[in-house]
Amino acid sequence: MFVAATLLLTTFLNAQNGVVKLKNPDTTRGTSVMKALADRKSTGEYSDKQLSLGDLSDLLWAANGINRPENGKRTAASAMNRQDVSVYTFTPEGVHLYNAEGHELIPVAKGDHRKLFGERGMSPLIILLVTDITKFGEVGTAEIRKEWGAIDVGLVSQNIALFCSATGIGTKPRASMDRDGIKKILGLSEGQLPILNHSVGYPK
Repeated sequence: MFVAATLLLTTFLNAQNGVVKLKNPDTTRGTSVMKALADRKSTGEYSDKQLSLGDLSDLLWAANGINRPENGKRTAASAMNRQDVSVYTFTPEGVHLYNAEGHELIPVAKGDHRKLFGERGMSPLIILLVTDITKFGEVGTAEIRKEWGAIDVGLVSQNIALFCSATGIGTKPRASMDRDGIKKILGLSEGQLPILNHSVGYPK
């Protein structure tokens, strides 16, 4: 079952000519919140196995998916509900943007760009969190808007950490990355700021 799911995911990601429709999230899986907090830790070494489509689907929904379809609100809070955080996945096959509305992955770039996050502790999946501070408009100062964006990224990051801890998946949050290279690959604007990334994979 695991091998089949992994092959299915790889086939989808290799296609690169359309969106990857993710599975509906399994909201009954995992341990209790207190157990997840007790078990939470950063993972330094990963298996080479790609995440299964089911694990990837649940992880992205947990990170910043829609949990209240009637109003489009998310699993992670955001300042003034501006939903400024975008979630990107980097795999050996390419880069995708998570579209919460359709619970799907949209292809952004072909090829393996994980080296933008450094060689050490390379994982099969890297999740990048980007805040778009232009979504706050002219509210507050520029510095405050950056602070709000960083806080919102932190909320999504914590969702990733708790989900991984509760399901036995390894992860590690990191601030180090080649921001200029990332902005070029993703075509980000001046107001879109790469803040944090997570290495993700099955622990060795």
